[in-house]
Amino acid sequence: MCSPLREIETSDPYKDEIQKQWNSNPCGSHYVKDVPAHTLEWFIEAERYRYDVYGPWLKETMEFAKHAGEQVLEIGGGMGTDLCQFARHGAYTTDIDLSAGHLALAQENFKLRSLDGKFVHHDAENLPFADATFDLVYSVGVIHHTPNTKMVIDEVFRVLKPGGKVIAVVYAENSLHYWRNLVYDLGLKQNLLATCSIGEIMSRHVEITENNAKPLVKVYTKPRLSKLFREFNNVNILQRHMTRAEVPGVLRWLPLTWLGRLMGWYLIVKACKPN
Repeated sequence: MCSPLREIETSDPYKDEIQKQWNSNPCGSHYVKDVPAHTLEWFIEAERYRYDVYGPWLKETMEFAKHAGEQVLEIGGGMGTDLCQFARHGAYTTDIDLSAGHLALAQENFKLRSLDGKFVHHDAENLPFADATFDLVYSVGVIHHTPNTKMVIDEVFRVLKPGGKVIAVVYAENSLHYWRNLVYDLGLKQNLLATCSIGEIMSRHVEITENNAKPLVKVYTKPRLSKLFREFNNVNILQRHMTRAEVPGVLRWLPLTWLGRLMGWYLIVKACKPN
């Protein structure tokens, strides 16, 4: 098992901040209360929060049950919560992560559930896999943190089998969270834009941190995302994710699902490599 403290030498300050952030602040763990860490119950509680409270749309949209018997690669698997779902439904799973801390937790998660998987500590801008290895490449909330997102997408294209599929999630610029919480509340009301860029605001405030890490954070529009995936076929971009707490009072009467599809924080791209 990889050490949670080991870091990859990248010579890139953005990637160093990524490792600083997620080696110390496991994604999803902050929502687990009163359960001992590193136990099966801890991982199950994180899973329950993710699918029942945080993102009830995830299970259906992410196709966990549709890839049995396939080779599935997740880029940036976090605690392994989503990848466990693919494995439980019969996929052969591989997790690659720049964060050794995340990777170690994913391994623990799989072991406690008696699931099989492969775990690789590496940079996704240069995937250590042969061409045409995977049927599905999956990544949620990861590729918008790496400096060269297009390089990652090119690598995804390379390692996918002909006809293989990518499902990737990035933050949406045309979203309530971006314009209301980041630009208006932080940038204008708190006057942070007077001294720093919106990129710096996102770096400081988007991710939960307990050690002052400042990972790179990027947002995308649907046209920009389509351009990044232009080598793929059947490109379909969905918009999802809205929590009741962030909905302004004047919009509370509208269905949460509808609001998520109109102005949610996530863009989900699904696309296929040509045969």
